[in-house]
Amino acid sequence: MAYWGKTLKYTIKPGKPFTIGEGENTFLTPFEIKRGESTYSRNVSSRNYPALSVRPGRALGAFTAITTPNAFGQRNNQYPHVQDATIWKRWDGSAWQNVQTGLTSATGKFLEFNTEATRFTILANGTNTYSWNGSAAASIAGAPATKLYTVDDYRLYALLNSVLSCTAAGSVTDWTTADDADSIALTGMVGVGTAITSYNDTVISWGEQSMHVLYGNDPYDFELSDPMEYGCISDKSVVELNGILYFLDYGKYMRYNGGRPQEMSQKARTYLEGIATTYKGLCVAGKSGKYIYLSIPYGAVTANNVTLEFDTENDTVYPIDQGYVGFVNINEYLYGVASDGKFYTINSGTTNAGSAIAWSFITGVINHNTVSQKKVLSDLWAVVDLPAASTLLVYYSTTVDADDFTLLYTFTGSTTEQTTRIQVPTTALQNVNYYRLKFAGTGPCTIHALEENLRIKPR
Repeated sequence: MAYWGKTLKYTIKPGKPFTIGEGENTFLTPFEIKRGESTYSRNVSSRNYPALSVRPGRALGAFTAITTPNAFGQRNNQYPHVQDATIWKRWDGSAWQNVQTGLTSATGKFLEFNTEATRFTILANGTNTYSWNGSAAASIAGAPATKLYTVDDYRLYALLNSVLSCTAAGSVTDWTTADDADSIALTGMVGVGTAITSYNDTVISWGEQSMHVLYGNDPYDFELSDPMEYGCISDKSVVELNGILYFLDYGKYMRYNGGRPQEMSQKARTYLEGIATTYKGLCVAGKSGKYIYLSIPYGAVTANNVTLEFDTENDTVYPIDQGYVGFVNINEYLYGVASDGKFYTINSGTTNAGSAIAWSFITGVINHNTVSQKKVLSDLWAVVDLPAASTLLVYYSTTVDADDFTLLYTFTGSTTEQTTRIQVPTTALQNVNYYRLKFAGTGPCTIHALEENLRIKPR
């Protein structure tokens, strides 16, 4: 083809290996996200970052299933405690034993209060507040009728509406002794109280759109900060990891280590803004290693159905298509309980409770920094770890966000690392402005690197 008296040929764009393990990004458009990020993914992780790998598995049956998991906690980093419908139960190593019966069936919270002489495990569900000293349970008379409790510096704190109360030092029952027990009106609270925690020798309370920090250890030196305009939509979303406090505001997951909170990651915005508002109080967070797990009711649902795995070191997020109503750390393990009362050991094995893990990853728009020139993709190289029982399929699309992917290649599992050249059909990606790739499969898989054999056509 002649143009301005010269014969033009394709411009060869040298292949350069790239990785795709940088998580999902729903904040930017498919044109703007990084090459290694996805517009949509399920059940992948940063375990082999920057390579893409399938998430670890989960094991079923850590503890015998219960009927109605209203609360999930632990005692002394040894055994879990639950409120199953109307009964407080403890695990004795082989079975559940009743601690207290006749409770109101409502979601609640477990916490521990330690004195020099006694360890108390406390359950509060908004109606009932009980303590257990290891042998007998007792109702805490005079305790505020709330499930929002925390412990700090030998005091039990409770948040009811916009009033923060605390017991006398060293007591879980004394809410009245003058100049020792106390109540503080959080006059600047916006909305009702939604969450409370202790952090770095302070007690932090949240309303729906305000945050209040209480300094000091007794009524003589209590000092309340000015309210900050950061709310928390679920007490269960509050978790501390490596000295940093995390909590869920409307549409934002926040981190705090003094000063003003900062948004943790905008990349999960679509999920956080898509939380079913009526059920926002179900959101619950857990932690393991450098990861935070935030389970949410996403979309038109009535229960948690998606868990976001945040890699706090790499600032990446990976959605998992499972929901939990509670998390507990015991020793080095993270346990989760689902709404059906089944318990799972998180990050255990390579299967989803015995079934192969189904996963997927969709890239953003690939245009090689030019929209005015057509592209021709003839080869795609992949370096893959794929065990014999696993599957891996590679698809392509020439649209921006439609679900119109066409199969390019099917990988066969093997016991050794695979370096495979995918021959792209000549009619598949010829003279296109841009394209997307989709990787999907079942079972363990790691994609270490990809490389394209690409030609750029002249204008």
